[in-house]
Amino acid sequence: MRDMTTSEPRVVTRYHDQVTAHLTRLTVDILDRSVGSAGNSAATAYVHEVLKAGGWSTETQSFDAIDWCDDGATLLASDGTAFEVFASPYAPGCQMHARLTAASTLEELVATDTFGALLLLHGTIAETPLLPKNFPFYSVEEHQRTIGLLENCGAAAIICAGPRGGAGGVYPAAMIEDGDFNVPSVFMTEEKGGRLLRYVGQSLSLISRSRRIPSRAANVIGRINRGAPRRVVITAHIDAKKNAPGALDNGTGIAALLLLSRLLADYRGEYSIELVALNGEDHYAVPGQVAYLSANRDLFDTVALNINIDGIGYIDGDTAFSFFDVTPEMKKVAAAEILTQQDSREGPQWPQGDHGMFVQSGCPAIAVTSSWLLENMTTQTVTHSSSDSIELVSIPKVASCAFSLARFVEELS
Repeated sequence: MRDMTTSEPRVVTRYHDQVTAHLTRLTVDILDRSVGSAGNSAATAYVHEVLKAGGWSTETQSFDAIDWCDDGATLLASDGTAFEVFASPYAPGCQMHARLTAASTLEELVATDTFGALLLLHGTIAETPLLPKNFPFYSVEEHQRTIGLLENCGAAAIICAGPRGGAGGVYPAAMIEDGDFNVPSVFMTEEKGGRLLRYVGQSLSLISRSRRIPSRAANVIGRINRGAPRRVVITAHIDAKKNAPGALDNGTGIAALLLLSRLLADYRGEYSIELVALNGEDHYAVPGQVAYLSANRDLFDTVALNINIDGIGYIDGDTAFSFFDVTPEMKKVAAAEILTQQDSREGPQWPQGDHGMFVQSGCPAIAVTSSWLLENMTTQTVTHSSSDSIELVSIPKVASCAFSLARFVEELS
């Protein structure tokens, strides 16, 4: 293995420029890594190029995707009052003049005449973003019921006014983010929703210049030591939310993956190593994960371990390594090669990541992220926002994480 005889601080310094270059390419040079966008295609081409140049056998898993364009939205009352609204991601556009109705609970929604109306969702019903109706990994019965009622209530369009809180750093946040939901929708702050309630029964004009764009995207996979019967699969998602630089979510994960491709380039241990840039963790339909699952449906019994890197390198706090059903032997190696490193510690289990599909398939997994993100998941205002920039990243932490993971993988043999 390259550079493993060198002390960790010297390796961190040696690869500082390389990590910075990867992160700059992904989060500064490329302005949009949302699935199906031109920037997303450029990012996957970059990862493919780096892996191939490093001697890895490469594969791209191509799949259909939906890109989305938002040219703004306006909501205007008959007295000239304008309300700031935002098009819901992946929602169809609209231009209409209709009366305003409102519902704060499912019971109110059922009891309200919403046919042909603009429907304002506020209060309890708007507190939690809805899981997409065809989300492949799990569903919530109450969400499915809400979606069914909204699709069949006859509303011409939906206006969502939700409170602060929830994962991600954007306020206001969309309640509906679903390319399979075909009722036009926009969203606004809870405060503006309260003021809009005064106009219930009156006619308002809504224009949303949102449109869906059929597209293609791909996962990128690099493999080495392919003859081995068992695999260590190291994953990081390459996509980001639209209008977010995605430095922590998840440019740092891809930068670590690319550094691992260099550190493990000479690996010849007992496992096949698979580096996977998954494409779609922040997309409503997780299409890259579905494509990877489809290609590996009967092969998960060959996965000895998944390591998923998502959100590492925040300037404050440690790097958290969370363990899911790992063997005692693996945990012992992790204790020696990972948890003894500076700024590293064991973290709690968390489900919101690509390791989830491996755990559900019966594979041991290690999920790696920033402890600060875990501790502030519901209150932080960084990820999914324009604030998620390279200035919030500790480059040495990213390099150190990759270095300790490389040593861990080497010692597993």
